[in-house]
Amino acid sequence: MAKIEKIVTSMAAAFAISIAVLGTPAGAVAGETSVYIKSGWYNWRETLNGSSFVKESGLMHGVGAVRKDTFEPVTLRENLELWGGNLDYDGHDITGTVPLKSDTSYLGTREEVALSLPVAVGGGVTVEPFAGLGHKFWIRTRSSEDWNTFYSKVGLGGEVVARDLRIFAKGGALIPIYTRTHVTLSDAGYQDVVTEPRSQPSAFVEGGVKAGSFVLSVEYEGMNFGESSRVPTHSLASGQGAAIVNGFAFQPKSHSDFVSFKLAYQF
Repeated sequence: MAKIEKIVTSMAAAFAISIAVLGTPAGAVAGETSVYIKSGWYNWRETLNGSSFVKESGLMHGVGAVRKDTFEPVTLRENLELWGGNLDYDGHDITGTVPLKSDTSYLGTREEVALSLPVAVGGGVTVEPFAGLGHKFWIRTRSSEDWNTFYSKVGLGGEVVARDLRIFAKGGALIPIYTRTHVTLSDAGYQDVVTEPRSQPSAFVEGGVKAGSFVLSVEYEGMNFGESSRVPTHSLASGQGAAIVNGFAFQPKSHSDFVSFKLAYQF
């Protein structure tokens, strides 16, 4: 627990400092900052040999800030987020032979940067193709894992002005570029394991409405990872984490879904 508290404190401090130093870059024509809270249902699934290996589900929450700056004709967006939750765990030990039901905690950060090209098409309608890069870090306490994934996003957004409201939607593909997991087995008396899950494309979408300084939206984000290559290990352990079969450890095929409601305030 002390380790988790230290991680929470460090992440919160880094997040607060990052928000404090966000400002309008030199040369920006216009700038806007928004802060938000989000909450929704999160699912994590791992499959091994076509069968369910781990299921995790529950409420996930987040808090973040977005900085938007316009450099004619493009727009730059920077996003910082702190997220986490406590989920139900339904899985197995690392040998895949002993069923386990418990809970697990997540704690993570996200950093994103994206460039877009807004194009007014008339009648209060704007379309906005965009592309960006991001990084997510998170820990899973039950599996004693920490994850780092670098990913790209590409998609299309649109906005319609209707009286005092702005209705918007955006979506596209999310493609992991490189992912690394570190699984701690030292508590069971074994060496740690590092795996590199394979990248597989997924999707994201968001739609909502802007009224004055407030924005209410619904988001979906999926992430897909193929089974990692197998790395040798000396012994079997009785804990949880990456699967171990015939003396080799690996991260099984994994998928996450996150559907959330988000409330933002712009200034």
